[in-house]
Amino acid sequence: MAYNTGSDPTLVELITAAFVPAKFSREVLEHTKSDLVVANAFTHRFEKDLAFGYTVSIPTTTEIVTAEVTPGSEPASKDAAGSPATITVDQWHVAPVEISPLAKVEQLADYLSVGAKSAAYAIDKKIDTTVGARFSSLGNSTYPNSDGDTFTDDTFISLVETLDENDVPSDGRFLIGDPSMKADMLKIDKFVRMDYINGSPTSNGKFGQLYDAKVLITNNLTGATTGNYGVYSHPDAIGVVMQMRPNAKFHDLSWKFILKIMVDSAWGSNEIRDTFGKAFYTRKNP
Repeated sequence: MAYNTGSDPTLVELITAAFVPAKFSREVLEHTKSDLVVANAFTHRFEKDLAFGYTVSIPTTTEIVTAEVTPGSEPASKDAAGSPATITVDQWHVAPVEISPLAKVEQLADYLSVGAKSAAYAIDKKIDTTVGARFSSLGNSTYPNSDGDTFTDDTFISLVETLDENDVPSDGRFLIGDPSMKADMLKIDKFVRMDYINGSPTSNGKFGQLYDAKVLITNNLTGATTGNYGVYSHPDAIGVVMQMRPNAKFHDLSWKFILKIMVDSAWGSNEIRDTFGKAFYTRKNP
């Protein structure tokens, strides 16, 4: 017999007449969340220099060349100082969440707690996307492939070769791409064969490792026309400075009958070494 068929009054009518309230599950279904890998991949070591103000100036040097020794002649000195790189804190964002205290819904379905987590994630995602927006200008804004191209082993090797030719240290290099790049890499035999992979794929966006580089996957890349801008890089290519790390504040606005959580953060980022990273195109953006 169907759930609500039969003689009158029906089952639903009997339940309604008895004033049995509808029940909420204690579990709240959160929205989907993409992996946050971009901001943490690059260097944060200059944050300690942001003691005052909102700008960090990072001294740089120029490469010194040798000269042949000529007895009796004083060699010409070279200026080792280069133009300083700067990171300016120019981003300040907030993600507010509120709920009415009258309903006391938080005692059944904890919307306020889940909302606070979502607000913190929104700030972290904003940081990720602002840093990722700098990928396209790395490597003098030139790319080893065309927008919408399938990511191939040859593309990866070209990226490795470029950084090698730029004398970029091998330690710490990583490749950041999107799901279309991951799908393309699954077709590369040397990537999916276990004897090529240094450790199994893990969570939070880490897909594997190849050519001594971590491979990270995220949906938070800046879109080109067809694909996204990915990057093969050393951490020192971009500097990230958090003037104020994400912090949550709880406010009981009783005069407005509102409970509110505010999560905010202030940060900045900039290219530090243009030749330490190389952007490329992915095949498509979602």
